[in-house]
Amino acid sequence: MEHIAAFMILIACSDDLQACNEIPAPAIAYETVQECEAELTTAMRTISASQDNSYGKCIEIDPALFYEDVEIVWDVTRNEGLEVTLEVINPQVAIQSMARADQVETGNNLN
Repeated sequence: MEHIAAFMILIACSDDLQACNEIPAPAIAYETVQECEAELTTAMRTISASQDNSYGKCIEIDPALFYEDVEIVWDVTRNEGLEVTLEVINPQVAIQSMARADQVETGNNLN
């Protein structure tokens, strides 16, 4: 079975970096970071042809995250360029928060 080791993120921004959008990458995921990086140069050339401010990065993925809900969080700044982090979404926290909210609402209805 193949596993995902990396993914590519491509971002195009306005001149002032106030409006940035993700651009579809050539592949959903890559088995190695090296495969991703090999396609990154070509992808960046393609985006740069139509966008003045474009950014791209290959992000390595811990295979253990395959079984987790993960949110890709990115930001673009003039000084740092493209910053990307993966944040694990903990469904138990959301369920516990909802349960507490339900208890509070129920308690308020009794008064």
